[in-house]
Amino acid sequence: MRSIGSALNLLLVSPLYFVWTVVALDLAQTPCTTLVQGKFFGYFSSFAVFPLNSSLCSWIIQNPDPRRYTLYMKILKPSGVCDHQHIRTYQFDSFLESTRTYLGMESFDDVLKLCDGSTRFAFLQSNKQFLQMKQTAPPGVDTWPMRWKPTKAQERDFSVEYLVVGNRNPSKAACQMLCKWLDACLAISSSSHPCGIMQTPCSCSGGEVLDQASEILGFTRKKEDCYKDGIYLENCVSSPKDSNGAEFPGGWNSWSAWGDCTKDCGGGLQTRMRSCKPLPNEGLACEGVLEEGRLCNRKACNTNGRYNSRSQSLRSTDNRKREDPDELQHYGYPAPQIGDPAAEEWSPWSVCSTTCGEGWQTRTRFCVSSSYSTQCSGPLREQRQCNNSAVCPVHGTWDEWSPWSLCSSTCGRGYRDRTRTCKPPQFGGNPCEGPEKQTKFCNIALCPGHSVDGNWNEWSSWSSCSASCSNGTQQRTRECNGPSYGGAECQGHWVETRDCFLRQCPVDGKWQAWGVWGSCTATCGGGTQRRDRVCYGPFFGGETCQGPKEEYKQCNDRKCPEPHEICDEESLGPVVWKETPAGDAAAVRCPRNATGLILRRCILDEEGIAYWEPPTYIKCVSIDYRNIQMMTREHLSKAQRGLMGDGLSDVLQNLVEISQDGTSYSGDLLSTMDVLRNITEIFRRAYHSPTSGDVQNFVQIISNILSEENREKWEEAQLIGPNAKELFRLVEDFIDVIGFRMKDFRDSYQVTDNLVLPICQNLPANAATDITFPMKGWRGMVDWAKNSEDKVTVSKSILSSGLSVLDDSSVFVVGTVLYRNVGNILSLQRNSTVLNSKVISVTVKPFPRSLLTPLEIEFSHLYNGTTNQTCILWDENDG
Repeated sequence: MRSIGSALNLLLVSPLYFVWTVVALDLAQTPCTTLVQGKFFGYFSSFAVFPLNSSLCSWIIQNPDPRRYTLYMKILKPSGVCDHQHIRTYQFDSFLESTRTYLGMESFDDVLKLCDGSTRFAFLQSNKQFLQMKQTAPPGVDTWPMRWKPTKAQERDFSVEYLVVGNRNPSKAACQMLCKWLDACLAISSSSHPCGIMQTPCSCSGGEVLDQASEILGFTRKKEDCYKDGIYLENCVSSPKDSNGAEFPGGWNSWSAWGDCTKDCGGGLQTRMRSCKPLPNEGLACEGVLEEGRLCNRKACNTNGRYNSRSQSLRSTDNRKREDPDELQHYGYPAPQIGDPAAEEWSPWSVCSTTCGEGWQTRTRFCVSSSYSTQCSGPLREQRQCNNSAVCPVHGTWDEWSPWSLCSSTCGRGYRDRTRTCKPPQFGGNPCEGPEKQTKFCNIALCPGHSVDGNWNEWSSWSSCSASCSNGTQQRTRECNGPSYGGAECQGHWVETRDCFLRQCPVDGKWQAWGVWGSCTATCGGGTQRRDRVCYGPFFGGETCQGPKEEYKQCNDRKCPEPHEICDEESLGPVVWKETPAGDAAAVRCPRNATGLILRRCILDEEGIAYWEPPTYIKCVSIDYRNIQMMTREHLSKAQRGLMGDGLSDVLQNLVEISQDGTSYSGDLLSTMDVLRNITEIFRRAYHSPTSGDVQNFVQIISNILSEENREKWEEAQLIGPNAKELFRLVEDFIDVIGFRMKDFRDSYQVTDNLVLPICQNLPANAATDITFPMKGWRGMVDWAKNSEDKVTVSKSILSSGLSVLDDSSVFVVGTVLYRNVGNILSLQRNSTVLNSKVISVTVKPFPRSLLTPLEIEFSHLYNGTTNQTCILWDENDG
């Protein structure tokens, strides 16, 4: 965005105050746009707005109110001849950014004709909201910016002056400028170059403005006074006259004050002067005397007095033919005539004032006086007529202009003209100067009632690539010269986009992740470990990776153990345990029917002697269990991705069959717990809908892993694995999922060798009854669970939803689990008491709002050597 700071010096003589702003508004989204708002006059050079090294720039001025102001422009055309008229000029009402459309667009190219060098100036008048000068790429021209024929830069430059004038009460300074423009515009007008100024709000006279004060004084129009340099102007006025009808002597300034008298007595002379103000381009145009005098101090002097005298020559000017000989005898007042004459001789007569016809000759003399002489008497200047035999030439004169003709077109852009006749010269006089015909534009408007469709301008050049490297895009745009009078809008797109690729972008090198640490160079006493990383790249000139390629760290800095602190190598069948310091664990591969490692720790006894602990198989998993674990994880991965699948029931059935044969390693128990957790998570999703067979197999698998054959393996698994709490939570989650996810769920009653699990759906307290366990008369009940004294009662008051209206979400799921030997196998987290009796767990989902009535549990005492014949109650909640 550029601002234009030059102002018209011609207007600075008038006290005008305007606001100058340049707003960063791009009406056409060109690379460089200058928008002028709120400025009433200005000037710019084309080099400032349309630089030679740029393209598609534009200059726009906004009329503050087309109803109150009119915009005028004067253009000094380039002195060279251009190849193409690549600067276009438009006026328009508004611009719609969304559709790239100019509303009310009209071209001024046929008015300005920038590339037509037959006239140096062009003028135009605009009455719309915006006036725009814009660079455009001519059709078929690939090279931009355009080139001009001459090589000198100054011959390609043109300048623009603009003026915004109020339609009512325009300022005098603006009218002075506009009148001069109108004078010049009409002077160069012709049929091929009509004047672009159609009308003005100012009253002009011979290129000068007539202010309101002159009109008030009674200045009237007189067509014979409307000539200036042989050109007749509109809105002219006659010369001023006084009340008696006599013309005012134009050009004289006021008289000065009377000067001092030349004598104190005996008659002296006082003088005063005035100056002549010449008219522009006409030289001295005043008629009359420059200086005049009068008598003063006429009283007589005494005989001894001294007299001051002054040689007096009153100056005059005469630029016209005098009509009255008596009036031209002398100028000024005669010198006092006292005493004998003592004047100088007369000068020779001057040359006749005219070379033809009647003229005048003059001669002058000076008075010389002293203290012993007398004063001069008589005139100091004389004139006489003289005649030349030559006949004076008569110059040609113009008659009055004819009235302006009608506009050549009733709509659209037309023109009107007027003519005048020259009275021919005589006796060798000069011919008439100035044009015989003047032409100006008229009716600059589109014809109403005739629709004008919008039409696209030429495409702009492609923009620079949006990316300096790799893939980018380029755009080019075009604008629509908007429809008028109901015409159709431009069809098609105003923007086009294409892909561009300049070069590959440089890619800097990037370090890959560090590798694993290598083995320590020493097992004790301090060693080092190293790890490496790889630099990926660089490519296409990018920067290399910064930083080290290798990294080291200290390791095994503990002191080396003494010989007695090291477990010796030991062989147990096919397994060989290598020498290991105390505090570390040795590892060997599991047997062929399993995967993983067998671990064995070396520890110190109370005397500080190292010894081997028994090996643990917690990391060993049988092949069959491992395969089922991997298949379950694949099903879970599909379920988490929202897929549907089948085959999960087969997995459960296979696990039932494998677990019935017992487990080989403690790792098999941990693998089974992982499979059951994953199956419960799968049941929560839409991947698989659990069936009654799935429920039975799930409960049977839990019963199988709680068999007495797995007691020792559970003791080893609990070192790092599950306890009773985790088993209870697994069954609790299973009850929750089955009760709400199983289709057409009906109360389920599962009975196995190691646990009994009934799952029931119940309505809230207002529709439910008390729940009693075990159910009397249930078929298939195992002997260990049959006891008439055992009873669990869940009061219906616990099942309260707090809702007045019941829906599906108001249903409670209640699961009661009776474990046979879980207390003997799994340790309790918060109670170290050894339980040899049955354990019962009650699950209610969703969790009750309140427990106003506690559960009622009645168990018969089991006489199996228990010393403390009481019931033990504990809470396994986190809180």
